[in-house]
Amino acid sequence: MKYSMFYQSPGGNTKLLADTFEAYLKEAGAEKVEKAEDADLVFVGFWTEQGDANKGVREYMRTLRDRKVFLFGTAGFGDSQTYFDGILEKAEDSLTDSNEIVGRFMCQGKMPEAFRDKYEADKKEIAYQGPHYDLMITNFDKALSHPDETDLENAKKAAAAAAAKFI
Repeated sequence: MKYSMFYQSPGGNTKLLADTFEAYLKEAGAEKVEKAEDADLVFVGFWTEQGDANKGVREYMRTLRDRKVFLFGTAGFGDSQTYFDGILEKAEDSLTDSNEIVGRFMCQGKMPEAFRDKYEADKKEIAYQGPHYDLMITNFDKALSHPDETDLENAKKAAAAAAAKFI
């Protein structure tokens, strides 16, 4: 099986997933190619921007034609599969109908400390929104450990299930 890997990861969370996939694929004997058009399976990874894949990855996905795609990403907010599925479905809209999603994975990822600082400042400034900001701060703190070992093991399982169709 030949695969290509494209992702963007300013915080390192999505890169951690991509590295996990690459280690698994190497161990499974898959060959990495640079161009998506030369791959049997294209891995596309993103960080979440306003409930969707980030802009650069959405632009890349629009260039893909007739590819089998494994879509993956990370999001700072939420740790529910329902929430992640909504983001993945929205991201899939950037692919043309000629492509086929053969696997996907998403998990929570840590956010820069500046977000927590902003939530604390906003909580003081907008006092009636205190409970809302308390939830945001709690979520921020919970996200600090992600992607964790469980996330990475689940990512590997998702990649293995998708790659099994080709290996």
